Amino acid sequence: MIRFAFYIHNHQPPGNFDEVFESAYKYAYQPLLDTILRHKKIKFGIHYSGPLLEWLNRNHPEHLELLKDSLTRGQAELLGSAYAEPILSMIPEQDAIDQIKFFNDYLYQKFKIKPRGLWLTERVWEPQLIRVLCAAGIEYTLIDDTVFLREGLTSNRLNSYYITEKEGDILKIFPISMDLRYLIPFQKFNRVKKFLNRSKSRILWIMADDGEKFGFWPGTYKRVYQQGWLDRFLNFLEKNPEIETVLLSDIANQKPAGKIYLPSSSYTEMEEWTLPPERTRIYRRLKKCLGKKYFTFLRGGYFYNFLRKYPEANLMHKRMLYVSQNIKNKKRHIQDLWRGQSACAYWHGLFGGLYLPHLRAEVYKNLLKAEGVQTKAHYEEKDFDGDSQKELIYSDKNFFFVIKPDTASFIEIDHRKEKRNLLNYLGRHPEVYHKKRLVYDRYPRGFGIDHILHRIPSLNEFFRGRNLGKDIRYDRFKVMRLKPLRLKFCGEIEKQIELNSKNNRIIELKYRGNKNIFGIELSLGLFSPRFCINKKWHQRKKLKIEELQEFSIDDRGFAISIQADRPFSLLSYQIETVSRFESGQERITQGIGLMLIFKSLPQLRVIL
Repeated sequence: MIRFAFYIHNHQPPGNFDEVFESAYKYAYQPLLDTILRHKKIKFGIHYSGPLLEWLNRNHPEHLELLKDSLTRGQAELLGSAYAEPILSMIPEQDAIDQIKFFNDYLYQKFKIKPRGLWLTERVWEPQLIRVLCAAGIEYTLIDDTVFLREGLTSNRLNSYYITEKEGDILKIFPISMDLRYLIPFQKFNRVKKFLNRSKSRILWIMADDGEKFGFWPGTYKRVYQQGWLDRFLNFLEKNPEIETVLLSDIANQKPAGKIYLPSSSYTEMEEWTLPPERTRIYRRLKKCLGKKYFTFLRGGYFYNFLRKYPEANLMHKRMLYVSQNIKNKKRHIQDLWRGQSACAYWHGLFGGLYLPHLRAEVYKNLLKAEGVQTKAHYEEKDFDGDSQKELIYSDKNFFFVIKPDTASFIEIDHRKEKRNLLNYLGRHPEVYHKKRLVYDRYPRGFGIDHILHRIPSLNEFFRGRNLGKDIRYDRFKVMRLKPLRLKFCGEIEKQIELNSKNNRIIELKYRGNKNIFGIELSLGLFSPRFCINKKWHQRKKLKIEELQEFSIDDRGFAISIQADRPFSLLSYQIETVSRFESGQERITQGIGLMLIFKSLPQLRVIL
């Protein structure tokens, strides 16, 4: 007898467009539930993330009534999770415990069922999570079977759950079949049928994967519902006397298959996506050379390396940690913080949303809401981004700044009233799926990177990061004043950054020294495709504008003005990326790159 566990995970991140929620509901969540419930003998497990469940509660409560009925009848099992679907090991431990407890309580209030099992976000596992999950009252979770196989087990030994432990805490872990994830629902029904019929040596098979692949992914609605793939599959399960559909909560009541200790891991694709492009190519070639017998011992990278691969993800992650550590009224604003910890915006592969500006913007909006009103100005020197060097952090009722001392440039400017990070751009990074070499950034971006130019670069040179002379490095700095802030940086030239004493929403940059051609590079996270400079020059094109002394940029009603005490030439281009999603590759506007070129050192006013 084969025991078959059919488990579905449904999720949409905070900040995703309402039409995306609605489309996923129409083409996946509702037809999937309708189809399964027509087959009353089929037991199944299901998980909804907190943001999605709240959306369904507002927009489609009838869906939740159907779900509640299936739970009451014992046909379905509900899995819990952390409320906003974070990568558990990447957020503070207490935040993880609190999120899980809160969401389990929410599910109990809604469905009168307290989940025993947990859906592990992106199946990112670390041994330290044993303590977290046990402290949150979780009994078991699901991890990919490839991780079990790497640790010496064979497929026919994955017939139940295993226990793992740390310092006396015991957690039950179930193996998800990678084979079934690839077969269902993408392969012909007969292939899945043959696979299960000939796999009797392994008497527990778990298919646990994203619900969106049952209708929302490109091409799947026609296959799964219009062509009847899912109905035929469930009919096969119902009528086959050799297969029993099971709930993992029932299996968890039985004796374990043994004990095992698993290393940090995720599903195979995720481990590949964390690698840099050149290492990914080598990894793929190696996979092709190895037979399946040896493939299980091959693994890619570690999830945390997304923070190395994408510096912007690292800055967002460190901002989240800073808020969690410094939030004043944590109880009042805790759900805003949790929404700012939602995983999708922090990584990229095929599904991660780091490349989607609106998801990053939602993270910053929620973090700033969680921080609340800052009544007092605060300055500190701290290693903000985790590079072992201290940054300068300033916060008041208008702004939250982070400044790199060696470049005297901003790496974060949070506008509290607008609830946005004005430097919420994503740089132009190489990706393994780029079919031809594109233009990539040569160094990390910032606001106020200073260049000593040998000659004036052309617009195309600026776009490609060439002929930009020498980047100025400042070897020392001094705090001249705290209220309002004034900092002085010294090196080849002198630079002052200060808040205007009469209007604290004006940042002034003042330079002293003797340079003939001087460039100030400003990157901004403005990603509306319709914004213009001075309401005249459309930013869709690369621009070169001569003899300006001031200009403004309007982004959906929010204006930024820059004024200088002398004329300058302005070079600008849209920061565009080519990124991959389920539907294919897309060009996305990530921000705007600006270079102000002067013939002598200027004074600059940035009005926000």
